[in-house]
Amino acid sequence: MKWNLSLEAEFFYQQGLRRNKAEKYAEALLSLDIAVEYEPDYADAWSQRGIALGSLNRHEDAIASFDRAVSLRPDASWVWHNRGIALGKLGRYTEALNSFDRALEFNPDAATIWHNRGITLIDCGCYAKAVINFERTIQLRPDAYWAWYNRGTALGHLKQYEAAIDSFDRALEFQPDDLLTWNNRGITLSDWGEYAKAVASFDRALTIEPQYTKAWYNKGVALRKLGNLVAAIACFDKTIELDPNDFWAWYNRGLVLAQNGKKEAAIASYQHALTIQPRDIGVWYDCGLALYELCRYQEAIAIYTKALELQPHTPIFWYNIACCYALQSQAEQAIISLQQAIQLSPEKYRALAKNSVDFSIISQDERFQILISESRVDA
Repeated sequence: MKWNLSLEAEFFYQQGLRRNKAEKYAEALLSLDIAVEYEPDYADAWSQRGIALGSLNRHEDAIASFDRAVSLRPDASWVWHNRGIALGKLGRYTEALNSFDRALEFNPDAATIWHNRGITLIDCGCYAKAVINFERTIQLRPDAYWAWYNRGTALGHLKQYEAAIDSFDRALEFQPDDLLTWNNRGITLSDWGEYAKAVASFDRALTIEPQYTKAWYNKGVALRKLGNLVAAIACFDKTIELDPNDFWAWYNRGLVLAQNGKKEAAIASYQHALTIQPRDIGVWYDCGLALYELCRYQEAIAIYTKALELQPHTPIFWYNIACCYALQSQAEQAIISLQQAIQLSPEKYRALAKNSVDFSIISQDERFQILISESRVDA
């Protein structure tokens, strides 16, 4: 028996729908492609096709599919909603917000739409407006812990730390073991300067998921602020054990080791960080500084020279090179490097050089005296 076209379209649509629900998105797409081939005006099939494409990170194609769906059914609130999500994924925030607004025209009391509109406002940095959207979500769904959570996140960005913590606490009333809420509550407490309370929040996250690298890392940052350097290093070590390519853990481990007087170990940590992110200027600077403090001046010069290849107009690197040359009595190279720093920022580096003991050895050199003279006119 031969099916007519609408029956065949319905069969492949239902197959695609089941596959989407099973998160078999590539297979779903195959089914939905056949459905719309049989029935080009099948709005639901175009909508489900957009969901499959979005789940495969093919957001441009997803938008095209949603556009086709709303051209066939302009009042399809959830299609406008899903279109907004896809636009947000591409960073097209104004268009995303417009799409959410169309969705709300047809379904003004949909808590999920208000919530995802708020997420988009966070993504584009409109935190105060995001809070309003999350509060509308909460009016509609008071037990929506995810809205309380994201409201806390937005309030944290606004530096309204007490209100943010209250919002995270409300989220935890409804979902006591939510890992992200405990972690972001800790981050907000750290931003507020409440480092001991932050550590307690990260510890709570780690009781839920002991392998959660972000909580280990954030706990290390808070412990460093508390001056508990040994414990901070242990946290960064645990982060690295779980994720050997965590750049920030290697970098902060180096900073804490240097702060704890372990310069050699700090340098090794900085160097490992640079294998992960070789263009990070901050690590080059701190690695050079540690070498300088160990009186390994030629190595420090090599590090700062490498940094200048990345950012040639950064005066602090020229200045630090000048210091290293001066401490080795290499007056000519010191003066050439110091001249570069002063040309880039005359007032600051002339004053620094004038008062720095690093230049004591060459301080009587006439070229040095001319260079630091306030009456000198720079080209």
